[in-house]
Amino acid sequence: MANSADYGRRLIPQILDELAVAEPNRVLYSVAVSQDISQGFQTVSARTFAKAVDKTAWLLRGQIEDSPTIQSVGYIGPHDLRHVLLTYACVKINCTALFLSPKNSTEGALAVLEAAKCNIWVNPDGKSSRLVDEVLQKRPMNVLGLPSLDELLDAEATEPYPYEKAFADAIAEPFCVLHTSGSTGLPKPIVWSHGLIGTMDAVRLLPPTEGDGGMAPWSAGWDDGDRIYSSFPMSHGAGIIMNILLPSLFRLHCVMGPASVIPNLNLIDSLAEHGKIDIWSMIPSLVDELGEAPDILPKLASSKFICASGGPVSPISGSKVNSFVRVLNLTGTTEGLFIGNLWVPREDWFYFAFHPYSGFEFKEVEPGIYEHWVHRNEHAPLFQGIFHTFPDEKSINLKDLYVKHPTKANFWSYHGRNDDIVVLSNGYKISPLDTEALVTTHPAIEGCLMIGSGKPQAGLLIELKDPSSGSDELFESIWATVEKANALSLHKNQLLKDYIAFSEPNKPFIRTDKRTVKRRATLALYADYIERFYSSRLDDDAQHLATDTSSAASTTQTIRRIVESLLPDAKAVSPDEDLFRLGLDSLLVFRAIKSIRVATGLGDKLSTRHLYANPTLAKFSEAVIQLLEKVQKTAVNGASPHDTPDPVQDKLRQMMDLHKSRLSQKANPCDLMNPNIYVGMKFYIPLGESVSFEQAYARLQRGLRRTIDLIPALEGKVMPCSEHEMGYKRGDLRITLPPLPSTATADVASLDASREQPRQLRYKDLSNWLPSYEELRAAGFLSSVFKDEVFTDCPWFPPLPADVLYAQANFVKGGCILTLNVHHAAFDGVGAITALRVWAECCRYDEGDPSATCSWLDPESLNRDMLHILYELEGYAKPAHEVDPNVWGFLGFPNPADLANGHNTAQAEAAVDERFTTSALPAAPPFPRKFAWPPTPPADGRQMVSSTFLIPPQNVEKLRQTVLADPDAKGLVTSISDMVQAFFWRAAIRARYRVATELRGESFGPDDMAIVEMPIDARPYFSSLLPSSYMGSCLVTNRPYMPVAELCAPDTSLGRIAYLFREAATRITPALVHDAFTLLQSVPDYSMLTNACMGLEGMHLMMNNLMLFQTSDISFGGEFFANAGVPDTVRIQMDRFNTAFRLLLIHPIREDGGIELLLGTLPEEFNMLVADEEFSTYAEFMG
Repeated sequence: MANSADYGRRLIPQILDELAVAEPNRVLYSVAVSQDISQGFQTVSARTFAKAVDKTAWLLRGQIEDSPTIQSVGYIGPHDLRHVLLTYACVKINCTALFLSPKNSTEGALAVLEAAKCNIWVNPDGKSSRLVDEVLQKRPMNVLGLPSLDELLDAEATEPYPYEKAFADAIAEPFCVLHTSGSTGLPKPIVWSHGLIGTMDAVRLLPPTEGDGGMAPWSAGWDDGDRIYSSFPMSHGAGIIMNILLPSLFRLHCVMGPASVIPNLNLIDSLAEHGKIDIWSMIPSLVDELGEAPDILPKLASSKFICASGGPVSPISGSKVNSFVRVLNLTGTTEGLFIGNLWVPREDWFYFAFHPYSGFEFKEVEPGIYEHWVHRNEHAPLFQGIFHTFPDEKSINLKDLYVKHPTKANFWSYHGRNDDIVVLSNGYKISPLDTEALVTTHPAIEGCLMIGSGKPQAGLLIELKDPSSGSDELFESIWATVEKANALSLHKNQLLKDYIAFSEPNKPFIRTDKRTVKRRATLALYADYIERFYSSRLDDDAQHLATDTSSAASTTQTIRRIVESLLPDAKAVSPDEDLFRLGLDSLLVFRAIKSIRVATGLGDKLSTRHLYANPTLAKFSEAVIQLLEKVQKTAVNGASPHDTPDPVQDKLRQMMDLHKSRLSQKANPCDLMNPNIYVGMKFYIPLGESVSFEQAYARLQRGLRRTIDLIPALEGKVMPCSEHEMGYKRGDLRITLPPLPSTATADVASLDASREQPRQLRYKDLSNWLPSYEELRAAGFLSSVFKDEVFTDCPWFPPLPADVLYAQANFVKGGCILTLNVHHAAFDGVGAITALRVWAECCRYDEGDPSATCSWLDPESLNRDMLHILYELEGYAKPAHEVDPNVWGFLGFPNPADLANGHNTAQAEAAVDERFTTSALPAAPPFPRKFAWPPTPPADGRQMVSSTFLIPPQNVEKLRQTVLADPDAKGLVTSISDMVQAFFWRAAIRARYRVATELRGESFGPDDMAIVEMPIDARPYFSSLLPSSYMGSCLVTNRPYMPVAELCAPDTSLGRIAYLFREAATRITPALVHDAFTLLQSVPDYSMLTNACMGLEGMHLMMNNLMLFQTSDISFGGEFFANAGVPDTVRIQMDRFNTAFRLLLIHPIREDGGIELLLGTLPEEFNMLVADEEFSTYAEFMG
């Protein structure tokens, strides 16, 4: 082991030689023998590898003449260990390996070789690619052959090749040479010196210091012996880092895939099962693909983390991955490698944070947009690698753009480049300038911009001189010009025909006085258009092609046409030709699969893995046909007018009603069933085309102002009652409202301003760092992807007095995410939805809809005395002692008799009045009573993480049929709601049960119960005279329960559990609801509210079922909002529950009939859940 004092001052060849002596049998590399990892690895020990390096060095030394200067040795070869051997060997013989990208153009490769003065070329096995042949025709070089890997590893008899330089002498010498992407012109060589490499070694020496937020350097967790796999090619900087540098510096065991297989999900799947990978290093597009592979993700849960680098990762897909295995999002440069990256909290994986020694500065260049600079400081030799590459520079503009985290200082998210480079999601970097200049020479074109940053495919946005002149002939003429630009580009076929878009006539490109296009301003103008353009291409790529899947032959022909449209070299080739040898790459695979999904209707059943595993047209077509046959086989198997009074009387009544509406009201006993928390929801509303955020926000403001006029309580505050109030009980609350302003004292101007801008609504522009609305929609509006704190800073447990309403309009490109937080003592969930419906209708009224008057809103909708009035009126009133004590089991307060007897636990066996010994109600289930609000968080500080699962429509039907056929359901369970509740409850508890029994060694007896608490809207049971728009709380809590071991037992059927829910539902009757109201009035202390779901320990939980809720009754109007302002969906703010509550949420049924499930879990519980065979039979992970 190295002394920490040596970190940053070691030479990699010497590390190897020392290791070969100290630990000769230590395995350094394991190379897969095939894509099926179960077939094993070829392992390479330290001694064997060091001998192979020496053999390679002697071979090269015998063919390369000595030189006083270090010579470059060019190489392009298979992704195998020869890259590593060549790197080490060249250093030993006073040369340096120059790795060229095989994706270079001939001109690009020649430019790098010329700039590096490279006159030596090495061909693996004496073979060369077409690019190499073209280069050697134009640049005569000394061409050497490199033997096969097996021959090089057969080196036992080789004499050591000494390398005895001191670090101080070698610090500025090259370790190897890479090159830039050529995104700003021809590629240029980049020398990686030993000093630069040393900074990767020294990162472990970064000390804790002020400004690091207590976060560790990125090197923490890369431990001795960890197995690492990297999907990066060796010509990429990350490939060298992960396959050569870090295995040496951090003593890692490097796992390499077979040389002939392009990294893909099939390979990742097999590695996850058989490779025992601790650390994964992946290109961003592969991380994105992994996020959409719920069958593979659980297999990575045992790994330590995935290191994502090389380009932007989708925040949605990345968050799905992060739910299973932690994502380490690293950013660096080819010239400086990773500088000062820190481990951010897991939930903030998408952001970057940097150690103060990095010398970084973020300069604001536009409102909210910051440019990344690095300034040399005293720590440069060890911690600022870029100044080894540019030793004469004091400050460097990295030209990357970032935006701040909305709440956390010094957290940054990537926002693009400031030098016009287009960075695709697969890490490809494209300089658009030459392409744009050539395309703009077309006589019909006024200007064009390349688009596609963060997307899998580049596109071109063209502005015509005459927008009305579009025709097929003109398009073909323009396409011919684009093809010329493609031919001259670094990445051949970087623009596809389907990715040409034309500007809108009413949106001319924004230009300077010199008529040059303002790129960023124009791209911002077209942001929504570009998102819609890509969305349409992702869904409809195949629509322009004739598709026919009625037979095997026609399906094969359709697939051939699609592949040929993307890969012209595939035309007329044999169906057995390997498509990847013809130029198919990860970018084109992605496009092909998207197109074929549309053409065949297979959707997500077809993935990129199918094409990687079947790389010929014949094999792939057969795989698609089999999928189609499998799918087909599965398919077989509705105000009344009032009389108008005297105008004076009418005015008098209106004024009296207005003043009465401003009187404070005491929360009734039903209201106090809810704690001092906010009910939090998020509504996703699409914006209309070309609508500004300010327009939509102003509409929401005016609509809210009118809503407050109709529901004054929304402007009020919740506060404790005075103990001097008559009838006061501890825990009593009151909703107070601001009085009507007095003409004598009011400031008219400030009153007008407050009316126009209600303080209850806040504005937030999230468009710079959240995905677009279309991207959120495509991901299913996952509530588990982004923390709730992003959308609101509303406290969950507010100090009193607290606002009744706390709302925030969050805007992203193309949409608004409206967060609604309503104090639970003032409104229950149904009441909050009613208030939102009023708000939406008031927005329509502001839009000019004369019918949007909320005439359906009953004036007594917030009369908190209504429940008691109707209770007395309809004859349900009775003394509390006449109520069955088992009714306490449906409330949130303990039976006072239990507390009087000294019990702090609900006693199911408590003695009761003889009149109730034959009660039809079950005894109240026992659970530990906890009265602390907010609940005490776990002592270990752990919090749960939210995850969303989907029961697809076909699995909903499968679940239904399973339960219908179950004799334990007794033929009485026909509601899919009961079935889903049973399925979800059992799965969630069984995951916790397995953790308790299998990991902690706990046991459960027949008296250990699992309780599921289910809030039930009691309005339908209370009275037909209760206004349907009543917004105060009217809830009871149903508490089905079952022994934990029985619930989790494999022989307990879902039908048995669903029957339990059906049986429990029948207990909710008008009589029970009114008896519950009786007992609520008798509660001596309303501060003693408690629920079984409080705390993370135990086997209890609460379940909220929103399956039947639909947003169609809520419409904010169509002037500024798309879809008439009807929210696409609603999501509950879940993160707050994850600190100290066990909650399950069933989301509204999707349009396709699928059902989404949301819950919080600890990591070990999540692993048990996704491994549950029954659960995975019906549900799949979304994110």
